[in-house]
Amino acid sequence: MKKIYYLMIVAATLIAACLPKNQPVDTAAAKEAVNAMMDKYLTAWNAQDANLFDTFLADDGLYIGTDPSEFWNKDTLKAVIIKQFADTTMKYNYVIDKREIKVAPDGNSAIVVEHFTVNAISPKLIFRNITRVAKKGEDWKIDFASWNFIFKNEDLGKIIMALE
Repeated sequence: MKKIYYLMIVAATLIAACLPKNQPVDTAAAKEAVNAMMDKYLTAWNAQDANLFDTFLADDGLYIGTDPSEFWNKDTLKAVIIKQFADTTMKYNYVIDKREIKVAPDGNSAIVVEHFTVNAISPKLIFRNITRVAKKGEDWKIDFASWNFIFKNEDLGKIIMALE
């Protein structure tokens, strides 16, 4: 009986030794990588390069525009972007006014919140882009994005009046 007991202890020890160890996640490095990727994404947008823009999107992503009817997958968003970029009279360039990145504890995904204005539309209209990026192999890909108009609380009354 003692032999079986000792054999079980040895087996349990060997199994425990072979289990993968939790490696500490460098969330600061992940945050830097996501920030760099989002900068490249912005560069592709401002250059109106639909093919480069497309490389940042996950194949299975969900992308939501500012209109309630705008729910896109990668292919439909790409078609919208190609059409939008084809109109060279409009420049939708923007600069990020504020960017916050929250990396998941496992370091494999992050939420990115950006505020910006597009002067070609209105310098007073603030956009908020909420993006989720996920690690796909060695690359970061956008698998969710939602573009929104946001208003300052003090302007809400004016907006409500304008809509009536």
